[in-house]
Amino acid sequence: MFFLEVNENVKIFLLMVLIFFTGFILRADTVHLGDVNGTERPYLTDDRGLPYMYELDSYYNYRITENYLKNGHPGDTLRSGIPWDSYSYYPPGRPAVYPPVISWVSIMLYRLLDPFTDMSLYELCFWLPAVVAPFAGTVMFFLIRKYAGDAAGFAGGILMVTAPLYFARTIPGFFDTDMFNCLMPALIVLFYTGVVESRDKYGYITSGLLFVVSMLVFSLSWTGWPFMFYVTLASAFIYSIISWRMGELDLSCIKRLFLPVLLAFLLIGLFNGPQQLSGVNPLGILDSTSSSGSWPDIYESVSELGHPSVEVFLSAAGPLNLGFGVFGALVIISIFIRGDMRRKHLPSFNPFILTLSLVWMLAGLTAYYISVRFGILAITPLTFISGIFLGVVFSYMRAISGRWDFRADIPVVLLLALIISVATVEAAEIGRVPFINDDFSDAANFLKDGTKEGTVVVTEWSYGHYITAAAERPVLFDGGSQNTPRAYWIFRAFETDNESLSVGILTMLTSSGDSAVSLLENRTENTSITVQILNDILGVNRGSAEEILTTKYGLDRDFVNKLLGYTHPERRNYVILTTEGMRYIGYWYLYYGSWNFTSVTPGPLYEVADTGRSEMLKSIEGGSWRGKRPYRFIIKDENSVKSVEVNESSNFSVIFLPDEREAIIIDRRFDDSLFVRLVLLGEESEHFRRIYRNGQVTIWGLR
Repeated sequence: MFFLEVNENVKIFLLMVLIFFTGFILRADTVHLGDVNGTERPYLTDDRGLPYMYELDSYYNYRITENYLKNGHPGDTLRSGIPWDSYSYYPPGRPAVYPPVISWVSIMLYRLLDPFTDMSLYELCFWLPAVVAPFAGTVMFFLIRKYAGDAAGFAGGILMVTAPLYFARTIPGFFDTDMFNCLMPALIVLFYTGVVESRDKYGYITSGLLFVVSMLVFSLSWTGWPFMFYVTLASAFIYSIISWRMGELDLSCIKRLFLPVLLAFLLIGLFNGPQQLSGVNPLGILDSTSSSGSWPDIYESVSELGHPSVEVFLSAAGPLNLGFGVFGALVIISIFIRGDMRRKHLPSFNPFILTLSLVWMLAGLTAYYISVRFGILAITPLTFISGIFLGVVFSYMRAISGRWDFRADIPVVLLLALIISVATVEAAEIGRVPFINDDFSDAANFLKDGTKEGTVVVTEWSYGHYITAAAERPVLFDGGSQNTPRAYWIFRAFETDNESLSVGILTMLTSSGDSAVSLLENRTENTSITVQILNDILGVNRGSAEEILTTKYGLDRDFVNKLLGYTHPERRNYVILTTEGMRYIGYWYLYYGSWNFTSVTPGPLYEVADTGRSEMLKSIEGGSWRGKRPYRFIIKDENSVKSVEVNESSNFSVIFLPDEREAIIIDRRFDDSLFVRLVLLGEESEHFRRIYRNGQVTIWGLR
């Protein structure tokens, strides 16, 4: 590098170390929860002094890693030789199928360090993202320096480890597959360029093998691996057309372009089987985010699966990465098409890497536009092109310095320092607050010690992974199984004001799962009729249900007896866990719970508003809420709940929660729903009694 007059290998090593430790130290600093009030930090940290994990999927990843260590496979049991997760989607559970690399790496490092440290598996999993993610910066350094030199490679490495979305999803405590989702694509491109550009047989074979292994490892790291398969395959096709038009396409070129991709595909199939290869279907990712048939699509409520707003689109990938990447692509193309300029400023940049980088970037930006969740796929190509663009800038600065007779080192170093400073400050300002806190931890301990083994926990799907990991109790659904017909029934149990129906639904689900739904759908071949039948019979006793099925629906006795075995089974122990956080997603409970299977479902009126006691008092005295007269006011003050009738013809009610300084505006149809009574008001009811309460979490048992 121009300002480090040291041995080349020492220089490369020092730059790699700087990139790695920049990424690691910035991430490690987040464990102090600097954005959280000092008095609140203990509430958000566990008994190890570490913040609770930030994303609830992290607890699932930890649980399967622990299963690998204990059982040698990701399940808590085996069923017909298949690793089985009996806690998730209970009953019957589901196959414990998950990309294994995150667990393999964790266990390998744990066993390596165990003789020398007293670090637990949990602590290692907690810290692993901050250790793995910075390696993406070192790989990016090597990739960029091939074409634009050390200074550009160093800048690109820093931009990689500080990219906001990648940074936020790889801090300590974010134990998820995101740590591999920039590292592996960078490795794949580094080795694929080595295959195509190598001029000796040894380099070609070595790069090819490394490319194939990298693709295989990526397929075992994340289900989104087909993205890089398509990027490399599309780049190969486009470049082969360009080579053909230029008269340079021959058998050797075709082998270099396509043989490694084909071998990678075959090796992935060999190790993973046809099921994993089915993910190559470009429509597969869309299928995975859609519910089947007429059932509601629960993924609609998951914000990260929606289109990013303009603000998020510009900020999450990193303003520097996005700005330098998009603008840089235009600059690079303009330089590339002018031979003299290319030879001067991009001498190593060839038509193949130009093709690959543009395909890579456009595919990444398209994925980012489709879903915020896939924004991480855009970061690596944007960073690569940003680094190449900065290499061009540095080259121009050197050319100008030669004409103006001053050292190029100074302005280049100043620009590099400015870029690094902005990038690191940008990353340092990113903070997250754990989803879990001491209240959840105490509730999990109560479930583990205060309920019978096998007690099923009914709760919001987003808390499911934490409950199964911390409380070791099964749940009806979680983050890996939320988009199923079962979701409707759970939401329906909370939405209805018929508490007997709620009990019937939850009794059916916790005892026989989806068996009744599947049996009826196979018989009726009509989701709407299936739902109608179950809504008719689940709120009444077995005798009344039998009469409805035979008289109203004309079903034969044998079928009715089989169905009633599922809908009115022997009751299994179950509890309902509610949290204060559920009030902010109440819209979805009422929307999906009142789903119309024959026409469009109107969105229910539901809003959470900040307010103070004085405004509440004024509203009650004046009989209006912000200029509109409600059907009724419902006031929950400490442990008392009272209702004030206002306007019989109004379509909404207002629930005041003075202790939380919030008002909830809700469609009057849901005033007496289980959701309002348990979640918003915390009232005991005819069928449900409070068996545990601590801060944000309440657990309800049947009377």
